Amino acid sequence: MLMGTYEHSIDTKNRLIIPAKLKEQLGANITIIKDTDKCLCLYSEEEWLKYTATFETLTKSEAKVAARYICANAHQVQPDSQGRILIPQKMIEFAGISKNVVTVGCGKYVEIWSEERWNELNLEDEPENFAEILAKLGL
Repeated sequence: MLMGTYEHSIDTKNRLIIPAKLKEQLGANITIIKDTDKCLCLYSEEEWLKYTATFETLTKSEAKVAARYICANAHQVQPDSQGRILIPQKMIEFAGISKNVVTVGCGKYVEIWSEERWNELNLEDEPENFAEILAKLGL
């Protein structure tokens, strides 16, 4: 399970070090996509196949829209010998990343946030509907 919060910086060539604990679980072929929360998400090859398989639950026209947007903006990356991945410039701009980033393990995927956007989330305070969400999970 991917978990933990890590702070890093992106270098001038748009390379980001993936923490060793996360890199090991993500594997050699990582898919990076834009997320609706203005962060980036990383998926292992196995989880990416599961993610795209969910398109089959949609109507044909919905599946086309989802696949077109998500897959057209997805990139497959491989960590180099130092554990860094190259993040495309358009994705850097989308996520508002300038220098410092926060990498967060979220169970089956990893989120990459600009430090500024991450800090705006103010996760020290429990979300208003958190108890309701936990109840839905049976926790």
